[in-house]
Amino acid sequence: MDSPTLSSSVVKAVSATVGFDACGLAEATALAPGEYRLDDWIAHGYHADMHYMEQYRDLRADPRVLHPGTRTVISVLLGYKPSRRMEGPARIAQYAYGEDYHQRVKRMLYQLISVLRTHYPDFEACPCVDTAPISDKLWAARAGLGWIGRNTLLVNPTLGSYCFIGELVTTSPADRYDTALPNRCADCHRCLQACPNHCLQPAAGTSSTWLDARRCASYHSIENRAPQLPPSVQLSGYAFGCDCCQLACPYNQAAPVRFTLTDERKSQLEALADADATAFKRFAKHSALNRIRYYQWLRNMQHNRDIHPNKT
Repeated sequence: MDSPTLSSSVVKAVSATVGFDACGLAEATALAPGEYRLDDWIAHGYHADMHYMEQYRDLRADPRVLHPGTRTVISVLLGYKPSRRMEGPARIAQYAYGEDYHQRVKRMLYQLISVLRTHYPDFEACPCVDTAPISDKLWAARAGLGWIGRNTLLVNPTLGSYCFIGELVTTSPADRYDTALPNRCADCHRCLQACPNHCLQPAAGTSSTWLDARRCASYHSIENRAPQLPPSVQLSGYAFGCDCCQLACPYNQAAPVRFTLTDERKSQLEALADADATAFKRFAKHSALNRIRYYQWLRNMQHNRDIHPNKT
């Protein structure tokens, strides 16, 4: 059975009806060495102890290895900038204010497949939401949805870096593929200057940056499983993740609100500072907070108290 040729305009129109903020299509070919510098990043030790990043490198570089016969990568964005930010001694990165994005975006991707099948009955695709070895940011950039900013995140001209990324990997070709956008960070270095741990490091031989996870508050508050964090690490009041570099980005400051933080949800988030293990686990079950364990949550709050005893 031949895979149907997709109309780029139809795919984008359908993605909008499903609720995605942006959609782009890229031809599935191997990422070029200049795009894909994972080996260099790992060689510098910037992945800390995230050893899973050392695996499946060939799959990350070429979706045709992950899914043989792949012809097209359809990338979608869903903005998440909140209407306001939470307060209190245990702040949470803004992307985790709502429902776990893995669940939400995956559900929307299945809806996208379902609606596309009304146009193309033989359409087949594999949905990916940060759960498969595919380079989400790089494919979104290839699909013309933004560029890799100095904060090492995808920056969309409208949504900034406040966006979730998902893909449909499909054997269907498209009638037209999108063109990558030029980097528009220009001479702005606000994200580098905003990081309290100086985790954004110059990438050798390029004008871009690498994120050194060994210095990053998000890494330490989420991925680091140690009972104590290095005293030199500043969490800046965050108990899960960090938004320091994103808050400084002009594109994020101008981005439209895509998530309404209600009084009820804000109160729930702020109440986690006093939650016991049962309450924390119950809340985290359908939140991105399910990435960490309760002892990490307590550890992070204690670290903030130890480093800034007068600010919590």
